[in-house]
Amino acid sequence: MGTLRLEGVFSQRAIAEAGTRAWGLGRRGVFKRIAEATDPAGTVVGEFEPRAVRRGGTLRWEGRELMLRPASAWRERYALADGERELALLDGKGWGKRPVSVTVDDAATIEPGLLLFAAFVVRGLAEDAGSTVAATSSATMG
Repeated sequence: MGTLRLEGVFSQRAIAEAGTRAWGLGRRGVFKRIAEATDPAGTVVGEFEPRAVRRGGTLRWEGRELMLRPASAWRERYALADGERELALLDGKGWGKRPVSVTVDDAATIEPGLLLFAAFVVRGLAEDAGSTVAATSSATMG
């Protein structure tokens, strides 16, 4: 569907490309990690706002409001949903050559930019979860 290139190993920014279209992706904030997608003109076309308490959150893309909801209690797996309909399943690790695996039943039902943005968000959620686990382990071991 497209490519997602991170700008550096521990980067909070990426470039997503699908066909002739491109988007800049980034994360901001310390306590509440907001993710944004912008078009080449700098207009925000996508935004992810995480839930305050539980995993997942609201993902907006070009005027559409979708949900990124947990699909597993044990792993960083999320379903991208439009109401009750699941558009994609994204399984994040936050590291490695392919930090997010994506499963889509019907590629024609999902916009490439939306899917790339969701993958970027899930990668960030998986990284955050890994950091939290590492910090908790260090605190209890020390």
